[in-house]
Amino acid sequence: MSDSYFSTRDLCVRYRCSARTLFRRMKREINPFPPPCMQHAGSFNLWDAREVTEWEQRERAHTRARAFGRTEESLAL
Repeated sequence: MSDSYFSTRDLCVRYRCSARTLFRRMKREINPFPPPCMQHAGSFNLWDAREVTEWEQRERAHTRARAFGRTEESLAL
């Protein structure tokens, strides 16, 4: 099984945001973006594709819950 990774640039294109936004999302209290699994000098970081996909699924669930007026507490149950 080969591991799959996203670079900072891949994620910026994927989410149409800046690298700074990715790092701000990592500091969120609710569903923080996963940290890079490999950090290098400068801005060349790599994220585990599986962790990013799992984050996306949680983010979609949170978005749907907000659309239907459910609270974060009810999501934890």
